[in-house]
Amino acid sequence: MKLHLKHIAFIWLLAISQFAIGATVDFYGHEIDFSINTLRVIKSPTTITKQSIHQASVTAKKVDIATLINQINQVKNELELDGLGTVLLAKKISSSVSPFTNTQNIVLYRILNQLEFDVQLTYTRKSITCFGYLDEKPAASVYIVYKGKRYTNLTFNDFKTEGTRFVYTNNSTIGNSINKPIHFTGNAPAINAKQATKYLSWEFQGKFYHLKAIENISFNEYLKDLPQFKLGGEYVKMNHSKEFKKSVIDPLKTYLDGMSSNSQKSNFLLKFVQTAFHYKTDGEQYGFEKYNFPEETVSSSYSDCEDRTLLLAFLYKNLLGFNSVILHFEKEKHVCLGVEIPNREITYSFKYGQKLYMVCEPTGIGYNVGDPGIALKNITEVIELY
Repeated sequence: MKLHLKHIAFIWLLAISQFAIGATVDFYGHEIDFSINTLRVIKSPTTITKQSIHQASVTAKKVDIATLINQINQVKNELELDGLGTVLLAKKISSSVSPFTNTQNIVLYRILNQLEFDVQLTYTRKSITCFGYLDEKPAASVYIVYKGKRYTNLTFNDFKTEGTRFVYTNNSTIGNSINKPIHFTGNAPAINAKQATKYLSWEFQGKFYHLKAIENISFNEYLKDLPQFKLGGEYVKMNHSKEFKKSVIDPLKTYLDGMSSNSQKSNFLLKFVQTAFHYKTDGEQYGFEKYNFPEETVSSSYSDCEDRTLLLAFLYKNLLGFNSVILHFEKEKHVCLGVEIPNREITYSFKYGQKLYMVCEPTGIGYNVGDPGIALKNITEVIELY
């Protein structure tokens, strides 16, 4: 069929109008449509000054995004997103509006402000950035203290700031006065569009065990985009995906149900963490220090002492109900675990806060529960997890 020029022009205009109405956002493999047409009028100033930021903010305030906010709230409920998850969703929407980082941050600020989060628009001579007040404080991201509150750069991977940073203080021109913190609840979002399979095997007391773990790639990509927290409870606070429960937690529980004593069960999980994974330092893997959430560790090709310690603590708590603490050896640049095991008062390893703990070394192969890889007198810090 031959198309006349006027038909081609009509098709082109139709395509442009559809593009202007909205966009399909890839949220870790889940394709979601959002109405973002009104946001396209927002532009970052060519030269960043207090006055140009003000003008861009006035434009942002005039943008009606009520439909978009309703869509975001609907998706947030459907995917069970907490505050941080909602921020990640808003960041992906902002990226679909413009390829320019400064514009993306003005759009992000507008969206999060309308969602009633406590956010601040900041700027230097070269860049515009959105900062947010998190109820959990990341360890590595750039932050500012403004009116007695700590606001984190929502880029999360920006570890330094260049030049003097200013806060755009005339927030009345932008919108909401309601300011709620960005919550990290530890709830695993209901995302699973991308999956893979990983086989794990290990030996315990002369018997071989196997797992066919389902890797929820969507969830693991989500975890990688979260800010890095200080080594501690935030990493075991995060719940697991349904795929992880079905393919890792439940089979491990079945194995444990066939064992009689807490000693045997705790050694079984220790051997699993010691030998089912390959070791490599973060420096060798990434070139910098990075802590993995437990589900990330199971899916990763390699893990180090922090990753394995957090995984073991997570398994002890979720499968056996045991509380634990991280033992930090600063000189040796090493961590391991101290675990509360019921009815081990006679042979406990050490006492901390009136509680008795058994040392567990999840990195070195061959250690049983109670065997210290490093002399316990070298402990420089005890990090509480539960």
